[in-house]
Amino acid sequence: MVTFTPRDARIFRPYPGEAPWPDADPDRTRVAKLEDAVVGAYEIERTSATRFRVKALWVDPDHRGNGLGRWLLGHAIGTAESQGAREIEAPAGVAFYEHYGFPRPGADGPNASVLTLTPE
Repeated sequence: MVTFTPRDARIFRPYPGEAPWPDADPDRTRVAKLEDAVVGAYEIERTSATRFRVKALWVDPDHRGNGLGRWLLGHAIGTAESQGAREIEAPAGVAFYEHYGFPRPGADGPNASVLTLTPE
């Protein structure tokens, strides 16, 4: 594991082929870089006028445990909120998202966990 603080990473729109998954939408994807190396990324998508979904969130295994995932999730939420989001959807039953406030779905619940954003 590499020791750093999440604020050491800079978040950018990816260059072509820079996202860690194929067919990343450059308008909805951001990559986190330490120096010139991509160490994390996320992609969000708009599902309605006021709802976005975290489509993907990835942190390089060597850079996990330093808060980069939390930093990327916060950036993704902020990006969505700046574009009118009032709800953010993430995969249900994933401890990472639950740890950061996404509700746990009920036994009969949906396949997604929805966090409601409240304007300040």
